[in-house]
Amino acid sequence: MSRGDGRHTCYREKYGFSITQISNVVRKAPVALLLLANQKDTLLPRLKFFSVYRCFQCCLARTLTVDPTLLTRRLEKQIIPSYTFLKSVLLLDEKVVASLKRTSWNFLEHHSKNLIPNLAVLREAGVPKSCVTLLLTHFPEALIRKKDQFSEIVVKVKEMGYDPMKSTFALAIRTISGESNRATWNRCYEVYQRWGLSKDDNFPAFRKHPHCIILSENKIIKAMDFWVNKKCLPSGMIARCPVVLFFSLEKRIKPRCSIVKILSLKGLIKKTLSLTTVLLPEEKLFLEKFVINYEEDVPQLLSMLSADPEYSSKDDQADSIVVEYDDFVKVLGELSPSISMIELKKYEQLRDQFEGPSK
Repeated sequence: MSRGDGRHTCYREKYGFSITQISNVVRKAPVALLLLANQKDTLLPRLKFFSVYRCFQCCLARTLTVDPTLLTRRLEKQIIPSYTFLKSVLLLDEKVVASLKRTSWNFLEHHSKNLIPNLAVLREAGVPKSCVTLLLTHFPEALIRKKDQFSEIVVKVKEMGYDPMKSTFALAIRTISGESNRATWNRCYEVYQRWGLSKDDNFPAFRKHPHCIILSENKIIKAMDFWVNKKCLPSGMIARCPVVLFFSLEKRIKPRCSIVKILSLKGLIKKTLSLTTVLLPEEKLFLEKFVINYEEDVPQLLSMLSADPEYSSKDDQADSIVVEYDDFVKVLGELSPSISMIELKKYEQLRDQFEGPSK
């Protein structure tokens, strides 16, 4: 397709498609050629439907490039009913978009086939709407399994002792569903065992945060190396607080530890702080508490929080944050098991969403 081909101008300018994306759509779904040939009656109505909703515009080109088969579904019989159903459950277009980004199957397969029956299974199990929303928004692929398979997963999660009222129940469903996740389990267990953790040690961690056993091998190794070798925390302590495995070392952990270390050395804050106090708060709250309050005393703090390599790459500056174990354990006991593991970058926002704002 030449850059000057007028037939594709609207797709590039109005719908955000690049020439490469248009080519990929046609390559992955040759039927798209037929849609292009009769675009006025077929392709454009589909694109116009999504473009009406502003939140879809930012991801439409990318989503269709990844899976262009969505364009082959009939607008009136499949796409619109799927959108209407998802909106009735999720309420917000932004959440419908998030679900679509995860998988297009919610639009490719009629919701009456698997989605509605599986949502009924969750309701019968006592799962609240907030947790259903969590699954459907962020992990919809777990809900498109056949009902019998999905029911078995729900029963298994219950037998593992998860409370259906907590969001960890939904996260456990996602974690143990899918063959690829099961294969990842074994790899994760092997990595944890290298650091002296048995499966019995891993189970409490899995209970707190199910996603800890589907992390990448590289992420686990880097995190354990930092906490065990550089911070001298016992591996069992990490198993009791697996939340520390999820954060970015360079963008969150090292900068924050460096800041707390300097403030402690200058006598501006107490020397005994729990890791959760340092790592869990969202960026804005941490900025207000540990950076803005001491900006006049330590003007370089903001650059450290931005993961400036001058600071974050120096182990000696992030090497010895003081943690009192008794205090640490106390904080762990107070952590709600319903904290979601959605990348953890929006911890406070997710907590407010599923448990209500803290007082």
